[in-house]
Amino acid sequence: MKIKHKLLVAATAIIAAFGINTTITHAAKYSKTEAKQVRQFQKRYHALSKVKYNKQNIYAQQPNFGLPFSAGVLNPSYIPDTMSYVNYYRSLAGLPTELNHADDNSHAQIGAAALAAVNAKKDLNVHGLLGYTRPFYFNKTDWNIAENSTLGNVNFLESNNGATAGDIVTDLIREDNNIAGKGNIGHRALILSARATRMGIGAAYGDGVSNNVLYSVQNGWFADDILRDPVVDTMVYPASRVFPYELVGKKTPWSFSTTKKITGTPKIYITDMTTKKRYRATQVRNFGTTFYGDGYTTTITYQPGKTKLINTHKYKVKIGKYYTYTFRFFRQKGHLK
Repeated sequence: MKIKHKLLVAATAIIAAFGINTTITHAAKYSKTEAKQVRQFQKRYHALSKVKYNKQNIYAQQPNFGLPFSAGVLNPSYIPDTMSYVNYYRSLAGLPTELNHADDNSHAQIGAAALAAVNAKKDLNVHGLLGYTRPFYFNKTDWNIAENSTLGNVNFLESNNGATAGDIVTDLIREDNNIAGKGNIGHRALILSARATRMGIGAAYGDGVSNNVLYSVQNGWFADDILRDPVVDTMVYPASRVFPYELVGKKTPWSFSTTKKITGTPKIYITDMTTKKRYRATQVRNFGTTFYGDGYTTTITYQPGKTKLINTHKYKVKIGKYYTYTFRFFRQKGHLK
């Protein structure tokens, strides 16, 4: 027994000394199909860019907040990095890849530059630039473009160290701190829209030396997309099959969207199929067609309540009489052995 103990201590010391990755999870806890899906998603996640962008490297050409006005040009890698994260998250939900066009990016960049120019405050008035006065160096055409493009997703990030493109997209899809109120998943609904086919990306730091806020715009509201039928009838978060453990937290709202009309708030139960324990969801809210751009008639959000969220565990979610599905957690930053 003493020999075994010494070997264990020695092995632990070696792992600590050489920084060996201990996040490896064995495939035994996953079915063959689940393990295959996990490996595919982990491989795709590890291929995503982890480059941090800041004031020094986010631009190929700095904006000019004056005459002649320029919205600036982003680092050539920033937009594809952002879209890679958007489409990775869409793939988790079984949605098709979104395209990215130069004109849409140009409009989103004008929107981000407008937010930066007025040093926009972190409130809902940023959508459409409500209450903000057009700076003298903005012509009416560009200001109109900015008003329209900021109707999509807007993110505020204040950091001296910068952030990856994934940090911003992840913040929007998790919805831990949506200023529109608890349970609101408007940003997530746009990223996981079952109607959307394209998205424009823009980003700009606030005007002034002391303003370290990075204003990010995801221009995703397009008339032709809104008129499309959703490609799937139901959207859930966490998504079915397997889902990254890193995409949920204590404040992260879960959601269920459907093309069916549901009135009231159904009882929602979450069963940990690994421990056989069942919990009732809390803070259930029915937003109806609030997020009409995603293509759904009803969106219901909720919190998992006292459910213990554990990596590798499998869960069953029962949403009233309307929908039941299962998923299993995995670590996207890990490696399934």
